[in-house]
Amino acid sequence: MDESQAISRAETYSIRELHTLVRTGRIRVPEFQRSFRWEAKDVLALVDSLLRGFPVGNLLLWKRPAEAGRLRIGALDVDAPEVPDALWVVDGQQRITSLVNAVDPEGGKDRRFALGYSLKTGKVVRLREPEEDLVVPLPDLFDLGRALAWMGEHPEAGDEAGHIQQAVERLGNAAIPATIMSEANESVLREIFDRINNRGKPLNDAEVFDALHGGPGRGLTIEGIRASINAQTNVGLLPEAAVIQALLVRRHTDITRDLHGEFSQSRRRVSDFPSESEGEAYRGTEAALLAAVRFLQEQGVPHWTFLPFRFQLLVLTRFFALFPEPYERNRILLGRWLWRTSVGADQLGISGSQADLRSMAACLVAGEESDSVQRLLAAARLEGEAPLPELSVFRATRSDSKVIASALWSLEPTDLRTGEPMTLEALADLLRSASTPSAALTELVPAEALGEDALPAANRMISGLDRRRVMEYLAAGVGNLESLLLTEEIVGLLQRKEEKRAIELRAALLEEHVRRFVTVRTACGYEDTPPLEDLLRRVGADLAQDIR
Repeated sequence: MDESQAISRAETYSIRELHTLVRTGRIRVPEFQRSFRWEAKDVLALVDSLLRGFPVGNLLLWKRPAEAGRLRIGALDVDAPEVPDALWVVDGQQRITSLVNAVDPEGGKDRRFALGYSLKTGKVVRLREPEEDLVVPLPDLFDLGRALAWMGEHPEAGDEAGHIQQAVERLGNAAIPATIMSEANESVLREIFDRINNRGKPLNDAEVFDALHGGPGRGLTIEGIRASINAQTNVGLLPEAAVIQALLVRRHTDITRDLHGEFSQSRRRVSDFPSESEGEAYRGTEAALLAAVRFLQEQGVPHWTFLPFRFQLLVLTRFFALFPEPYERNRILLGRWLWRTSVGADQLGISGSQADLRSMAACLVAGEESDSVQRLLAAARLEGEAPLPELSVFRATRSDSKVIASALWSLEPTDLRTGEPMTLEALADLLRSASTPSAALTELVPAEALGEDALPAANRMISGLDRRRVMEYLAAGVGNLESLLLTEEIVGLLQRKEEKRAIELRAALLEEHVRRFVTVRTACGYEDTPPLEDLLRRVGADLAQDIR
């Protein structure tokens, strides 16, 4: 049979049959599928449509063997055995997950799937606390025995027995059409998946790339890379877009290219890794990203939300992909490049655009480690002393404000809850699901209590606690005040509500600390000479050439 062909047959499933297939591990979700993205309103609309007899679209399933494993389908955990005829979901994951969880008592513990049937209105509604009268939870409506038990517990619904029986029958008789495919290889299924999703709600770039190029195995999805990097570094879950851009820029500096033909022969010829497979590209990206993240943390950027510009992470990823074991001197020079581009953005004309990424990434050429670093430094050359971040404006989305946040982190701030220096794990917990460092930065004084001339940056302290609790801990003498850029005098002023004066004193401390932080890390005025080992190697190579 032609490998580009597939055999398909039509089938129809009831919700009960789908529930059984999920609970017994027969239904599987390939790694190239998107994660569950629907909200409660989407689940409600689907169930309501089924109960009213509306069409909900066809499922597309792929019949093939599956290994034993622990599955997570919505809110349901399933210990799935090895089966020879599993049904892998190519299209319909959101619908299957929604229906099966909505009628399962365990699924109903997740608010997205907590639905009921209103006997008053004849419509599907969201379950609320406290429990509403005459609203039957869908798991109870799904089973006649459970429905009768619910009626026994709600005698006020005694007159609605016929209504409940009709709803049970409608839910039980709802039919979901499906197409079962077999004799198809994975590349065919990826193509089908891509075509289907391009007709409906568009996937983002990461999901498209996974659909086309990802595969089974640890880490071979964008989501897998994000989770792995976070687990190893506590840097937080990097944005999906950043990971897909890292994968692309690692292979070539143009990240605006079409995702579909990434591993075609024509694209391979211009890649810096022409012979690698899709799996090797994912693993290589994870390794390079991990090295880049660890480098950033060594440089004083603890969490991705503290990073001034995304292109810095991407350029570093490309560097560590091309030069996984660079000279120590080049690591030092890379640190200078990082901080010079962070504080000198205005002078350098840097905005964090794709043009910035493309021009900086183009400085990195395979086989030219030291020359690549020197080109980066030339692109970040500052005139005179390094500019200081603006202290009169503090917004957590601004690059200079993120430099200030990193400067505060460099003091190893005390975690007031433990009395010990805050750990990366604790910071990551504070910033879970955050896109800026705001959640970790407490305002010592209400903003309205400060005058127009106040420096808002001096009003921020890394703690993640609310203002009241911070003052309680400080009053109790918890913590190393110096690590929080505080003094006993400042704490006393805060306690006496002399807030403006307290922030003025802290502003002087902050300015001095930030100046020292920037001066040391940018090393402006110092020689940016390449590694001595590299110079010696080149001299040796020239001598050898002369001898020949």
